[in-house]
Amino acid sequence: MKVAIDASPLNSGHSVRGIGSYTQKLIENLKTVPGIELIQFDNGHIPSADVTHYPYFDLFFHTLPVAKKQKRIVTIHDVIPLIFPNRFPSGIKGYISLFFQKRGLKNTDFVICDSKTSKNDISDKLSIPKERIEVIYLAASESFKKIDDVKRLKSVKRKLKLPQNFALYVGDVNWNKNLENLINSIKISKVPLVMVGAALVDNKVPQTQALERLIKRLNLEDKIVKTGFVEEEDLVSIYNLAGVTILPSFYEGFGLPVLESMACGTPVVCSSNSSLAEIAGNLARFCDPQNPADIAKKTLRVLNMSKKAKESLSRKLTAHASTFSWQKTAKQTINVYKKVLG
Repeated sequence: MKVAIDASPLNSGHSVRGIGSYTQKLIENLKTVPGIELIQFDNGHIPSADVTHYPYFDLFFHTLPVAKKQKRIVTIHDVIPLIFPNRFPSGIKGYISLFFQKRGLKNTDFVICDSKTSKNDISDKLSIPKERIEVIYLAASESFKKIDDVKRLKSVKRKLKLPQNFALYVGDVNWNKNLENLINSIKISKVPLVMVGAALVDNKVPQTQALERLIKRLNLEDKIVKTGFVEEEDLVSIYNLAGVTILPSFYEGFGLPVLESMACGTPVVCSSNSSLAEIAGNLARFCDPQNPADIAKKTLRVLNMSKKAKESLSRKLTAHASTFSWQKTAKQTINVYKKVLG
């Protein structure tokens, strides 16, 4: 089977975000499957193939051709801007792009998404029949695991100037990430917070500017470390060093940091809304994203667990994360290709 896949996320700003990670891991694992001939393209010229796969879908930029040359599949990770339109204004250009993107979807054979939550949202907001949408879960990279190499952990801690017994946030600065309430919870819990993500140190981004003002207003400069983007190897070490990972989002299409943290045996505090409860199962400590005091309470509850309870939970977390794999993601994606080709 000859598959053409749009690899443009690997050569854009998406390369350090979830879409870039998804594209990279999917390509790597599809290449290992016998019988699959993978052709990457990123210049708009679609090579001849049995099926074309667009591994991302931008709501407000015209990235999907209206007409199609051959069978095609699109991965839509979430439609959060359509669920909260007041928080993600599209503007006139965005509105026009969305019109053409919807036209392109009408000429798409199948849609892949990351969660049952996203499937319902995509069907509702983009008028796609549910029978044309397949849920295929993402996974943490195989690099994410428990580390016993004390020397490696100490080296990363020293290099990034990480505090003792800290809480961890990994992600972007979008409104749905709920960073204002996260920061307010740190004021209450007094737990040091390490924040990882390229956008968190990009002072050209209005949300980053607002975050900086809030940190200064609450006098939390000494409590918060922002690393910016870090390579995957260091990120694995950071998860291992953390006492807890916090993802108090208002909404997520998947929530990959939940699985990455669990794969490293590190407990998770997250919201129970959208896809987060679906991905975390019953192993996260769920918090009220609207209530900083509750986020703080759940954070401290995890950090104050006994050594025995932490070890028991850690084993359960790694076992749960191991049920998700990129090999499984690739296999299920190929099954969608076969379904489309009949």
